[in-house]
Amino acid sequence: MRRPVCLTAAAMLVGCNIEEITIVEIEDVIIAEIYVNLNEDPTENEVRAYLHHTVGAPEGVDELPNAQVVVRRSDGLTLNLAENVLEACLDTLPTTGSGVCFLANPAQTPSLSPGDLLEVEVTFVDGGTLLGATRVPSAFQIDGMPTACRLDPNTLLPITWSKAEGAWAYLNETSILGLPDALKPEGIVVEDDPLELLGLSISDQDTTIVFPSEFGLFDRFDLDQDLSTRLQDGLPDSTTAEVSITAVEGNFVNWQRGGNFNPSGQVRVPSLRGDGTGVFGATVNRGFDVVSSDQASALPDCPIPNP
Repeated sequence: MRRPVCLTAAAMLVGCNIEEITIVEIEDVIIAEIYVNLNEDPTENEVRAYLHHTVGAPEGVDELPNAQVVVRRSDGLTLNLAENVLEACLDTLPTTGSGVCFLANPAQTPSLSPGDLLEVEVTFVDGGTLLGATRVPSAFQIDGMPTACRLDPNTLLPITWSKAEGAWAYLNETSILGLPDALKPEGIVVEDDPLELLGLSISDQDTTIVFPSEFGLFDRFDLDQDLSTRLQDGLPDSTTAEVSITAVEGNFVNWQRGGNFNPSGQVRVPSLRGDGTGVFGATVNRGFDVVSSDQASALPDCPIPNP
């Protein structure tokens, strides 16, 4: 579309300078974000797909709920995903637009295993398709760590794990509960309970991290400086934490890589091809719980390597 523009009121007094500008209409593209997430307990495995539009739902009837999402394993195992509530795919609902969430049958997902070679096909009502493939990272273990352990307050816990074949990186996450009450006597105000911290080991060879001091890479600009400094010494007494290490493959990394690693901003490399764009990624998760206490308990002590 082309239209004349009068740039300023002054220009109107001496005559309107006519300039031509081109208004580009943004093309609506379907985005599919499909993830296979495998856990140590196979009953907690999940396959989810979030389908949405680049510029919000089109006028009229949105046909995305009628799409078919099918994941197939190389041995013939087939998972037909079914529509579910949006909260099953997203932690935070979008402020604009919407989308559709699909989940695999939880009775089938325990059959999935680390190392599986998977393909996905998304078919839309107009006949369009999206295709992709991924190999799930292999199994790995956190070295010597029980499912839950006791950690002395103000103590740092080195964590190491075995390499997962096929992993490009490892996400390191923790959810710490009880910090507001524990740190109030120290004059440190903590607004979030639990406090969620996310970190990243940026190569497949980077298989060690220190808890909690090295968690929170992606939160360092938002985290209160006093709180960040305090966590460099360990957890305060009477707090608990869930800790997880997640191996992610190349499709996941290429789609999720953020502005912190790209000066030009977030760069997404799709792994789906066809009538739209998106990602077909896979992860393998391992985790444990930490209880910070100066009192002995029924829990084993968290293993701390000798210096």
